[in-house]
Amino acid sequence: MDATATLREVEAIRTALLIEDNADVAYLLRYMLQRDGFAVITQTNGRDAQRYIAESPPPEIVLLDLMLPYIDGFELLTGIRESKTWCDVPVVVVSGKVTERDIVRAIELGANDYVTKPYKPLELSARIARWTRRTENG
Repeated sequence: MDATATLREVEAIRTALLIEDNADVAYLLRYMLQRDGFAVITQTNGRDAQRYIAESPPPEIVLLDLMLPYIDGFELLTGIRESKTWCDVPVVVVSGKVTERDIVRAIELGANDYVTKPYKPLELSARIARWTRRTENG
């Protein structure tokens, strides 16, 4: 590690993958995650996210929208759970899909948590902290 690295940079070694196509929502979620000490990788469509998942090391957590261009979040979630390297990464779905059917489907496909939009920032931060603590503690 570089001796000139700031404490904030050291804390930001934790990574989060944010998969969200709405620029305004992505901006707010990225800000929230960075405030909580995450380096954030953002993907804005399902095709690019699928490529990233196939080619990159897993992050500490994934925030996943379900309604995405090209490949939807359900298919991405299935791919994450079938991946040998990504299968244990906590996935929090943050979606405007509010029907019980969609929520149950996401959970059955392996989502660890489901938050509907509009979300409450403090509640979402607490849920993320819960899943990342579980990862840190094994």
